[in-house]
Amino acid sequence: MSQRVDEVLPTREARAKLPALLAGFRARGADADPVVIGAHRRPEAVVLSYERYLAILSGRERVKGILADRRAAAPNMSEEDAMLVAVQEQHTSRR
Repeated sequence: MSQRVDEVLPTREARAKLPALLAGFRARGADADPVVIGAHRRPEAVVLSYERYLAILSGRERVKGILADRRAAAPNMSEEDAMLVAVQEQHTSRR
């Protein structure tokens, strides 16, 4: 049930396919593709597996921690530069 990220599942169709979507999330966990839902083919919401949601939260918390560390080590660093460094460190830690 792979869906391109630019495809929007109509709400009526999403409602009908919800059991199958949930089964796919259970089977694939964090590897399951998110599903974009909306009325009139306009994106309004994204449904994703709970495992992927937790991974996103975890990554966000790691970036916030790195950002705080960088800003403490270099108080004169701009917020934008600190964010760039934090994101780069986050990407490096994934390898």
